[in-house]
Amino acid sequence: MSDSAALDRYDVVLIARHDDGVAIRLRECLQLRGARVALVDGPGAARLFTVRGTQEGTAVTPQLPVFIRPSAWWHVDTDDSADARFLRGECHATFWAALALTDATVINRLRRTGAIHRLTAAALAGSPTAGRAPVVESFASGPDQFDDAEGLWGEDIDYRTGALATLSADVPLRARRVEIDAGYEIVTVVGERAFAATTHPRTLGASLGPRSVGLVAGAGLHFATVTWALTAEDELPVRLNPAPDESELRYVWSDVSAALCADLWPGSRQEAA
Repeated sequence: MSDSAALDRYDVVLIARHDDGVAIRLRECLQLRGARVALVDGPGAARLFTVRGTQEGTAVTPQLPVFIRPSAWWHVDTDDSADARFLRGECHATFWAALALTDATVINRLRRTGAIHRLTAAALAGSPTAGRAPVVESFASGPDQFDDAEGLWGEDIDYRTGALATLSADVPLRARRVEIDAGYEIVTVVGERAFAATTHPRTLGASLGPRSVGLVAGAGLHFATVTWALTAEDELPVRLNPAPDESELRYVWSDVSAALCADLWPGSRQEAA
């Protein structure tokens, strides 16, 4: 039986690494609702789909709803042969084309220019829903490049975050000035639905839910978390993450998983997640 023919046994495809916690939990939720679910990594997914170009247009088969996680392509290829790297590149090209062109539901769909990755404060500042506060992010080869580091926090390429004085020297980073007494809210967006991690009155009063939906839609995404910094004067979106991990979703997982299931498998039974 071919990989494509095997898909006749499934209703939904989750594309992620086998140990991706969010994908595993979502598979369980879908199965509780009666869906037959395939969980495959990126190269495996590429072998499931066929892209055909005809005079009438492009057709992708099979037509199945898909949920994508970046972990599907996590791989260290330094020990791979040239042939293995070439084959992996060809798999990614097929994966990209199929999931950009399919008419089926895809969360989060790859665009013709590629995937959308995490966006930070400066990238989000231009959105009408972002807020009024000006945002400056600086990029440097290391913490020692800043003459005045007071109030600056950074994130380096090893994903370490903190005050600049606590980060490693000679490791490239981005930094911005923060208010250390700011509060934070995380809003998870699924389509037009928003689920806040807290019940703080300011979340509702400042319309962080609808504003988060606007930011995610503006980025061309269906599913993402938006982290807001709540200062005395404004609410500032500081991170949009299209691949949130379990720690970001833990307070709203029941609602988020139900919303994802409804979008991926509209015929599902409504057992509790």
